[in-house]
Amino acid sequence: MIDRYKELNHQKVLVTGASGFIGQALVNALADAGAQVTALSRTRFSPVGQGRANVRTVTGSLNNAADLPEILRGQDMVFHLAYDVRAPAGDNLSAFENLYSSAVKSGVKRFIHASSIVVYDGWPNQDITEISPVNRPGGSPYRRAKIDMERRLMDGPLPAAILQPTIVYGPGSTQWTDALASNIATGGIVLPTPVGVCNGVFVDDVVQAFLLAGQLPDLDRERFIISGPSTFLWSRLLEGYASIVGGGSVTYRPLKELTERIGPKPDKSSANDAPSAMARISAVGRRILGRERFEKLARLARQALTKSGPTYPGHHFLEEVSSTGTCQIDHARDRLGYRPEFDLDKGLAATEPHLRNLLGKR
Repeated sequence: MIDRYKELNHQKVLVTGASGFIGQALVNALADAGAQVTALSRTRFSPVGQGRANVRTVTGSLNNAADLPEILRGQDMVFHLAYDVRAPAGDNLSAFENLYSSAVKSGVKRFIHASSIVVYDGWPNQDITEISPVNRPGGSPYRRAKIDMERRLMDGPLPAAILQPTIVYGPGSTQWTDALASNIATGGIVLPTPVGVCNGVFVDDVVQAFLLAGQLPDLDRERFIISGPSTFLWSRLLEGYASIVGGGSVTYRPLKELTERIGPKPDKSSANDAPSAMARISAVGRRILGRERFEKLARLARQALTKSGPTYPGHHFLEEVSSTGTCQIDHARDRLGYRPEFDLDKGLAATEPHLRNLLGKR
């Protein structure tokens, strides 16, 4: 048991999204803290909490409301991390409502929810705190779904901690570590000048915030921005990956040139929310093979098909890597006792063994 989280000892907790990047790390940390963990995963192939006597893995779907009362029976709290980006936002909202309603009926004492920094109107170009507005209509279906979930929790009966991570990187982060390092290794990545500010947070620090929220004695219904100890330039993160993989490069072009290259940004607020054919294939592959095996095969396929030459940023990535807004974590520090331990150098050092193994580097 980890003494810092002694209040979690013997607590019965359900973790959804347990086979995901953050979910696996959270399950292990909860088990180390002495909690009795039920890990809910969509696939039976996910290696969650292997070999731990206090981790029970359950395969199921939040969309099957009939299964939830049994899964939630006797649970003290829920850590809700599940979100299927390959499914429509409406399906994710229905799954969330199934879980939350069942948690209330089952007598769960608190609900710890993984939201996102994208809910804020000013992200990523303005400075953000928990009192920043969340009123702008539109945005991606993902953003709108996360806002609706937050509002349900803030208006609901259960004590709830809504954690809003920024850019979560580290071993196993498909979006912000593995894919970027793979692109660098197979031809390089182009960044804009001037390069923007990254509000990066290492995965272990995100897990710390979840654990602290799980034992906050007087939790009400509260939001917490979760980011690292300090911001850093995107160039430092990507050049750090390049140094680890020992190949490829990070090159720079004027922001105006890159913006003109990709043309106007599409309006996703009115776009069809149905998953693409590739998203449907990905969903089926993950269910059959498990997340890690499927992503490994997909990564090898992308590498085989990748032409030589650098990867240019699309609309979303270009907006991220040219932004200058910063996300304040004072509230999480003061209220939770959150103390992020991983600056960029420490985070890269902790990520290096994973990336070298991922890309076959010695």
